[in-house]
Amino acid sequence: MAVAGRFDLEEARREAQAAKRAARIRSIVSNVTLVVVLLVVAIGGKMGWDWWSEKREAERVAAEEARIAEERAEAERKKAEAEKRKAEAEKREAERKAREEAREAERKAKEEAREREKREREEEKLRAEERRRAEAEFRAEQQELKKFEDAQIAALDFRPETHVCFEYGLDKALRLSVDESKWGTLSAHSQKRRTAEFLEALRDDTVTNFISDTCYPDRATFDHLIANLAAMRFTLVANISDDAQGRKIAIVVADVEKGLAAPEGMRVLKSGGKVSGWTVPFAYGDKNPIFVLEQATADRFAREWAQLRRKLRIDAAKLDNKEQFVAERLEKELPEFVRAVRIEVTSVPVETSKKDNVKKQDTKKKSLMKGSNSDLRKLSGPQRR
Repeated sequence: MAVAGRFDLEEARREAQAAKRAARIRSIVSNVTLVVVLLVVAIGGKMGWDWWSEKREAERVAAEEARIAEERAEAERKKAEAEKRKAEAEKREAERKAREEAREAERKAKEEAREREKREREEEKLRAEERRRAEAEFRAEQQELKKFEDAQIAALDFRPETHVCFEYGLDKALRLSVDESKWGTLSAHSQKRRTAEFLEALRDDTVTNFISDTCYPDRATFDHLIANLAAMRFTLVANISDDAQGRKIAIVVADVEKGLAAPEGMRVLKSGGKVSGWTVPFAYGDKNPIFVLEQATADRFAREWAQLRRKLRIDAAKLDNKEQFVAERLEKELPEFVRAVRIEVTSVPVETSKKDNVKKQDTKKKSLMKGSNSDLRKLSGPQRR
């Protein structure tokens, strides 16, 4: 290189070195630029590849998801269709079974109806047979009850005399009556064999049976009603007859303490200041009668009973329960005492019996022919009875 018209080698060398250095720098810069460009291109390619790869992967994933979704949707659709077909099949099957069950139920209902009708006919037949049998038994039972109860009611005696025991010879001394409507009603029903009306008159609150001429009560009810009759109380009216005026008459009944005593509740009837009779309460079923005795006879029996009571007291003197002993013995002796009194007072007195026999013998002698043992009445032929 010329410096001031002269070639300067150093300068040239320096310039050459500088040019060389610049060329090397340019080369380095160029290489660096190329490397940078290549790096940029590589990085850009890598990024583009990655982006493209990611895009493809995303597209693939999206396509796969779309396919899966489509397959799932198709599967759901097929499942829904299958379920629908199944439901329809089940519905048809259910309808078929329902129709079969309905037909079977109808068949069973008809069969049960036939069986029920048959059973009802048989039961009605049995009931009818049972009714006929029960009616036959009822009629037979009613015939027996009617026969028995009619006889029992007809056999009842409502004559006042049946409740009175007269001493021999006093049967005409009193006129007896029971002046009560209940007594008259029962007596009329008994005499006319109106058994149903008779028993109806004895009804109490404990008897609920229907009683009529075609429906007699059972034996237990009948016995209960007859027991009601036995317990019924009435009032006997005993008026002194004209033939017995002035006679001392005693009306007495059995008594544990006195043997015979005036009936409880007996009242005296008077007419014109004189005793004309008595009213005597009694029960239809009293076991012991009302005694109509001469006062002397009644006093004698009272003394006999008092004597018995004294004897029993003597026998029981050493006992701790002497009062109970005497009371029990008197109670035990009373029925036999009453029976003995009834027999004695109704028996024909011995003297009267002898007089009657004498009269009969005299009458018999007058009826015989002289020198003959035959009765005159036999000579006139057969006698009518």
